[in-house]
Amino acid sequence: MSNELDELMTDDFLSGLDSPNKNNEGLLDKPSWVRGDNGHTTFKAWRAILDLQEIKEKSIKNYGKVADRKTPKSLYQIKKSDVAEIVAIKSQSLFRTSGFSDDIRAFFDDVNSELLDLFEIEQNKQRLRRRTGVRSKCKPELVDDVQVLREKIEELESQTVKDTLDLMLQRMPLDLRRKMGM
Repeated sequence: MSNELDELMTDDFLSGLDSPNKNNEGLLDKPSWVRGDNGHTTFKAWRAILDLQEIKEKSIKNYGKVADRKTPKSLYQIKKSDVAEIVAIKSQSLFRTSGFSDDIRAFFDDVNSELLDLFEIEQNKQRLRRRTGVRSKCKPELVDDVQVLREKIEELESQTVKDTLDLMLQRMPLDLRRKMGM
């Protein structure tokens, strides 16, 4: 068993662990519409979308509030202009007039829908967090809760007093009971 592991742990394998760029490129399978090497426009656009997706995912997870109508869409969606700016090509030519425009638009839309799904999941978590505790309740709910708790306290106090008196009477000597008329 250890010989098999030694054979697998070659220098090439171990050196491949050190370089993150080679490792990341191997993990991500390029779609069929990505042509050429790292300098080709399709590769740059694909890579830019993936990098922006990673940034947006981090911003979604770090956004610790419940969204309202003032929450910017840029928090959870990638804009075509952002991709075009990274690739250094106009968004019109990248997403509309190129031969790969349909494919990159479909990929772009898929990534944005994934980001929207992630955003909705995180927002549901935030909403559930908001509903706990006293601060999330309105005044009438708090008044009702306090009244119920006061009633329980009075009931427990009266029960405790009754139990204490019963115990005292049970342990009282007989001569004292007779003098008290019990």
